[in-house]
Amino acid sequence: MNDIAPIGRPNYTAMGSTTRRGATATSPANGTQRGGDEVQFSDSARLLSKLRELPDVRQEKIDQVRQAIDDGTYDTEEKVDAILDPLMEDLS
Repeated sequence: MNDIAPIGRPNYTAMGSTTRRGATATSPANGTQRGGDEVQFSDSARLLSKLRELPDVRQEKIDQVRQAIDDGTYDTEEKVDAILDPLMEDLS
């Protein structure tokens, strides 16, 4: 005797939606009910999904910074102060 239950027709839902455990789905072919599936995404998986949607490189920003470094205008006193002030507050 086979211990593996037969596989019914797949019941696909929209990506990102979940079906609660214990919910039942009705097969349109024969009207039978079966237990629903549950999908849970970890916080890490959600973050990775969002990261994949971002552009790989912000090339225009890289080009601007490189040009400012070449021109000698990247390291300004205002930028240094903007970095050092919060650091000094954290240390005191």
